Amino acid sequence: MLIRYHLFYYAVGCLLVVLGKVFHPLFYLFYGGYLLWMIWRLGWKYCIILLFISIGLFLYQIEINALPDIVSGQVIKVSEKYCYFKTDFGVIKLYHEEELSYHDDIEVEMESIEMNENTNDHAFNEKLYLYGQGIYYKGRCQKLISRQSHETFYHWVESRFSKQENVSDYQRLFLLGERSESIQEDYQQLSQLSLVHLFALSGMHIHILFIALQRIFGLFVQQRFSRIMSYLCMAIYIFSIPMQISLYRAFFVLVLYDLFKKWFHELDALSFLVMISLFYNPYIIYNISFVFSYFVYFIVILTQRLPHQATLIYLSTLPIILNLNYQISLISLLITQFLTPFVEIFYCLSALSILFLWTTPLLTLCVTLFQSIIAFLDVLNVFLVFSKPNLLFIFLFYILFFQIIYHLELKQSIQKYISIMIALFISFSFYSQYKIYGEVTMIDVGQGDCTLIRLPMNQGNILIDTGGIKDYDLATQTIIPYLKSVGIKKLDYVYISHDDYDHCGALESLKENFPINHIIEHYEKHREIGCATIDMIENQKVYTNTNDQSLIMYVQLPAMYILLTGDASTEVENDLLNQLKELNVDVLKVSHHGSKTASSPQFLDAISPSIAMIGVKKNNLYHHPSNEVIDRLNRKNITILRTDEDGMFHIRFYGKSRYILR
Repeated sequence: MLIRYHLFYYAVGCLLVVLGKVFHPLFYLFYGGYLLWMIWRLGWKYCIILLFISIGLFLYQIEINALPDIVSGQVIKVSEKYCYFKTDFGVIKLYHEEELSYHDDIEVEMESIEMNENTNDHAFNEKLYLYGQGIYYKGRCQKLISRQSHETFYHWVESRFSKQENVSDYQRLFLLGERSESIQEDYQQLSQLSLVHLFALSGMHIHILFIALQRIFGLFVQQRFSRIMSYLCMAIYIFSIPMQISLYRAFFVLVLYDLFKKWFHELDALSFLVMISLFYNPYIIYNISFVFSYFVYFIVILTQRLPHQATLIYLSTLPIILNLNYQISLISLLITQFLTPFVEIFYCLSALSILFLWTTPLLTLCVTLFQSIIAFLDVLNVFLVFSKPNLLFIFLFYILFFQIIYHLELKQSIQKYISIMIALFISFSFYSQYKIYGEVTMIDVGQGDCTLIRLPMNQGNILIDTGGIKDYDLATQTIIPYLKSVGIKKLDYVYISHDDYDHCGALESLKENFPINHIIEHYEKHREIGCATIDMIENQKVYTNTNDQSLIMYVQLPAMYILLTGDASTEVENDLLNQLKELNVDVLKVSHHGSKTASSPQFLDAISPSIAMIGVKKNNLYHHPSNEVIDRLNRKNITILRTDEDGMFHIRFYGKSRYILR
């Protein structure tokens, strides 16, 4: 047959087309090779079917039009600061200060907002995240014109939640798939322990719910009718709460396989849903729920008759975990096996507490016990930091992984493949840390400075200033994720030029959450770190302006000499001019984010840099960098690198050669 046991081949081809279309054109080469393999393995007719499907998928385009000022629609998801609401134009992420609820019909006057894209390597990309959920518009509510509320099953469930906030948070997480702000700390710990998938609405919950309903209805009707009634109840539940991809996948696979088992295998049902999802929204490949849910279920199907299934499933997710966290918890596999039955009981109590209020004390006890467990595990947890996996690592890993499954099916030894996989991880770890090149990176921290100097062969990692944003933790949200994503396990030195918040505000959080060997905040004449030498320019004069107290640092690297001036003004430049003109400067970290109070013509003439680095926020209130400073730099043919236009940028050096990467 062209369907049974073959839909999987079509789904793989569709995935390669979408990856080539919205991720990287390199996947078109893989697609071409895959077509040749299909011709050799299956024949021309299967290849022609895949080509026909692929052409339709390739030509399909999502139309994104300009929004009018006044838009009406229905709220389909709520949060404390924004909501998603469905309109005739599509789904919009709307920031608001109104009391909105799920399923409200609203009409608003709104201002369109540009979606944020990541300006730092490997950082969160809001645009792709929203596109992955089928949301192509973003706006801010200027005025709520009308609102009409509707009582739904969702509101009934919500009304049955416990009055205790920590209990209701978990009821909301388990039953509605929503994460409140107050549960954020617990959720962060779950993420660090690689346990989030256990607590998100998933196929496991659907399986538990289906079995429970079937047994209850089975007490009163025949088995056939109990299954139908169970499906109906689950459909009412699933389609009455905000959309959860993993729930939809679990429910539709269950129903499709049950209704069409004569034509569909479980894998066919899953593959069919994958193709439908890709046609509906090609950007769904950026939705981590889609990737995790569908891929893990695929592995479940492959390994359902094999020993050590739980271990194989966990092993299959390692590249996904690395892609998200850049590190692996050494105890996560053990914890997963231990907590899975606990989570099943947890979920059942959450569901029962909605129907039977007398079960709430048991649920409260369960929540307290769980919070104690994760606090204890968080202390015990040990991580192996790798980096963000590249395509080569992922490709080699899954070749080895599927070889292990294949040989387990044949009941043959897998020792060789396990050994090679361990060697792959060791090589990947070594490659992540011991780069043959060095790099100077200016991290985009908005209106602030943060410069990372990474020396070759792990000789040292030096951070100069940390940036700082009020009401936003730059360390945990930006700096630390980037450091881990490139395989940096610790910082050898952190230099703080002066105590302005935009240069040191993130230091406290960085100290608490990441290993730092030394912090330098005061003048020191000379220090050698690996192949780098850091000298500070001594200034005997005392200034009343804190910016002028900035440490002036001169960093000598094999391929370049860098001058970092903090926020020092032209007064400091003039006072130090005789010392500075003796220096050989290739790269200048422009003072005070390009303010006209610094970088005087005399100063630039004295040091004659070839590259200027500016850390500055896009459209900042101070109008930095100054047009005067930019004109001065341009007149001297100095290459300007600035975070507001280039985002994060790198100056990479191999021996005596250097290259700019924007």
